[in-house]
Amino acid sequence: MPAVHPHEEPVSVNRQLAVLKDPLIVGHVVLSMLVFAGMFTAYTYLADILEKLARFDGSTVGWCLMGFGAVGLLGNWLSSRIVDKRPLGVTLLFGSPMVVAMALLVPVIHQHALLGIVLVVWGICQAALFTGSHVRVMKAVTQAPALGASLNISGANIGIGLGAIVGGRVLDSYGLANVGLAAAIVVVLALTTTLVLINVTRSKAKASAATVPGGCVDCP
Repeated sequence: MPAVHPHEEPVSVNRQLAVLKDPLIVGHVVLSMLVFAGMFTAYTYLADILEKLARFDGSTVGWCLMGFGAVGLLGNWLSSRIVDKRPLGVTLLFGSPMVVAMALLVPVIHQHALLGIVLVVWGICQAALFTGSHVRVMKAVTQAPALGASLNISGANIGIGLGAIVGGRVLDSYGLANVGLAAAIVVVLALTTTLVLINVTRSKAKASAATVPGGCVDCP
């Protein structure tokens, strides 16, 4: 969890809501929305992909999904080790291999060993981004971390809904085989947003470096 230091006095509702005027914080919420939209564009239809394209029976699909969730424990642990120091870096670190895994899902669908590797990488990265996104937004809203947590949950829920819609549209228009690629494209948008936020954060840190002795201007 992030190293959050509580305020001496309760923060008023108006002061909490004032954080929404900060474009950087809004950007963090949008980033969470894009990350979750990308994840759930494909994950919503993962069972169908495994059943209809990989030709797995229901029992095998169930074991695959269980394994997908189990490796997520490793992703949560890895993310927790990094996110406090590199909240935006976590998105790049785990989002990039997830793009590759999503794009390769269908091409390796009949090569079960490679498919297993792809699912393990995807499961680790997806779980890591769950944790990373939550902590990242909380750390961005330093004056009201509880509000930050709520904003992240809201952005994530919107993203989950959008992901399901995008995946459904791709499924109807281009077929189930293209859902993984569509998800990868959405995650690329999230990674692009991450790079923008890193640059904005560094510029903001440099502008205030003179008043923050010992501040790190290169730690996204």
